Amino acid sequence: MAISKVTNVYYVVPDMDAAVAFYRDTLGLNVKFKDGDKWTQFDVGGMQVAIATPAPGQVDPGSNATVVLQVDDLATTRDELTAQGIAVSEVVGMGDHGSFFTCRDPAGNVVQFFARA
Repeated sequence: MAISKVTNVYYVVPDMDAAVAFYRDTLGLNVKFKDGDKWTQFDVGGMQVAIATPAPGQVDPGSNATVVLQVDDLATTRDELTAQGIAVSEVVGMGDHGSFFTCRDPAGNVVQFFARA
């Protein structure tokens, strides 16, 4: 088996409207495709990140998965989220590689923000 690329990273969410508001309005991601209340896909620099409502064969809302979003200015991103009432973790340094912090979307899914050193 040869895997050529990642086509999507997605979370299952119980409330599509709340999740869309978080990813579109709070994080500023652009909606690429929306299929009613079943699926919303965002384009993030050519990578597809999506949210879906529960359906057969999918994981439960809030299951363990993490999407990592790279940013240029970690401190500013963290401050912007905090100002919007989003609970964020402390920044974790990874030496010469960079730093990151995490928060959760309305369904409890972890979202991680990373900046290169």
